[in-house]
Amino acid sequence: MQHSFSKLLRKNLLYMALPVVLILSAFLLLMSQVSRLEMFQTHSLDDISRLREYYTSGQTNVTITLEGLKSTGISVMENEDPVAEYFYLMVGGRMQLILLSEKTAKTLRTGESEKITVSACIIRDEVTAGYVEGEYANSLGIPKKEMEGLCPEYILDETSFPLMRIRLLRIASWVVASVLGLIMLYVLAATAFPVLNHEARVLKQFGSVGRYIRKLDREMEKKLRFSQDNVTVTENYLIVSYITHIDVVRIDDIKYLSKHIEKRRKGLGRPMHVYRLTASNADDLYFEADFFDEEIINDVIYFMRGEPLLEYEEHILKEKEEAENEMALQELAEEQEAERQEPGEE
Repeated sequence: MQHSFSKLLRKNLLYMALPVVLILSAFLLLMSQVSRLEMFQTHSLDDISRLREYYTSGQTNVTITLEGLKSTGISVMENEDPVAEYFYLMVGGRMQLILLSEKTAKTLRTGESEKITVSACIIRDEVTAGYVEGEYANSLGIPKKEMEGLCPEYILDETSFPLMRIRLLRIASWVVASVLGLIMLYVLAATAFPVLNHEARVLKQFGSVGRYIRKLDREMEKKLRFSQDNVTVTENYLIVSYITHIDVVRIDDIKYLSKHIEKRRKGLGRPMHVYRLTASNADDLYFEADFFDEEIINDVIYFMRGEPLLEYEEHILKEKEEAENEMALQELAEEQEAERQEPGEE
């Protein structure tokens, strides 16, 4: 299999981008399904006499064009300030009530427009309908019973229309779709031109990113010494790739190379050995990489140096010797305990 730094960049890019694309796609699909719910739907209402029909079918959010509205003189107050006003339209000899926000009502009162298009919610409010009937009867000086049924219980309420909720869903869908589109464009561009890959910024320490990508491509193709799992050793470079980033170290810059072993607990399992490789120099180079396979770290060091690190071998021997001594002391303690129990048994 042919190795190249460009392929490594593309592979890591796909590993990072794929989960994000899947999550955003799931969000977009979820929001598209939510937008189909009736509470987020807005229907066009041409005939105001069909309010009951729309309400019964659950199509409560509507947009309608109204003309010839008249004020009832009844306002909704909040902290002694009007926030909405009831208007009516005569439909089939009945007063169809429409509650408009103060902003829309002011437009009608100033005569800026006789025909308005409003987005409103169809509500069922028998109390308000009865109250308006009573006020209208009082103004005419006739008994309230004679006005019963004048105002339908189904009312158009502009103030209840979930405008903000619908807008937020649309904005969120647009944002997610835009981010998803930008990520897809970035993936395509970075795949075609590896120099645009965000992980390629690690090569700025050496100079021109594009030139060093081509150089590492040639190194991994013609001067490859070792490649396994996420680590690659060429004649001049050590390359260790992770999902989130790629480390590139020039072997000639390394003055001090060491490795040691430590025990690390993974979750609730037993402690396991982790082999750490450290490379540094007297200037600003300091690099660490952890390996869980002793054979791999030994191969990496061998192909970097051409020989194993003797101090590490001594460390392994010392650790084995300590383990053997601890086992021998434990066996001796068990034998002494057995000897102390023998006289008592007799």
